[in-house]
Amino acid sequence: MNLVVDVGNTRIKYAFFDGDRFVEARYQTGELLEEISKWKNAGNEIHLLLSGSGRVPDDMRLLLKEASDSFWEASSGMALPLKLGYATPETLGFDRIAVCAGAMKLFPECPLLVIDSGTCITFDYVDASGVFWGGNISPGLEMRFKSLHYYTARLPYVVPEREYGGIGRTTEEAIRNGVMRGMFFEVESYIRRFLETEKNARVVITGGNARFLEKDLAATVQFCDILGFVGLNEILQYAKKYN
Repeated sequence: MNLVVDVGNTRIKYAFFDGDRFVEARYQTGELLEEISKWKNAGNEIHLLLSGSGRVPDDMRLLLKEASDSFWEASSGMALPLKLGYATPETLGFDRIAVCAGAMKLFPECPLLVIDSGTCITFDYVDASGVFWGGNISPGLEMRFKSLHYYTARLPYVVPEREYGGIGRTTEEAIRNGVMRGMFFEVESYIRRFLETEKNARVVITGGNARFLEKDLAATVQFCDILGFVGLNEILQYAKKYN
């Protein structure tokens, strides 16, 4: 049984895979060791990949290492199912590597634009031969709402909603529409330019705020809410063979 654990900026999440088959994902970290014990008591070995865009506590690392049958900690220097053409791989967040590996699993041998709409919005490019060339990083949805409130004297903090757009008739509506339509137009522009210049290309979107884009973009792109997990499992499968 494969277990991938992702320590993010705001939460810790994990998923189990039986080879390539997704089994389950959880977001309650207090249950993680119990889940490992459950699978081991059922006769399964646990092969674990620990990844952290946030800080990984030392005690967590030790407990997971002791509980697993084989253990890897993610780094750009490990054997990967994609090649890194990035100029500074040591500064590259592994979450970006993971979602690109996941997109490659879904659409092999295709030029890819992979968009992760979370704390930040990342736009990453992989060519048809599996080379990750890099991309761009933009403020995420909550960052945009918070910055308007923090850097002004009177603008309120506004939360996103599924329905947005049009002309704001109140200050709250004006902020929500401006922020959310601004994010949508930004993403839409990246997608349009990419598809205009690449043949047989695919666009994959993931992340906690992808749901605010899905209604208007689902016809032209692929949405996958477990893309990071799929990518981490693909990296783990590769590590079991080559590391």
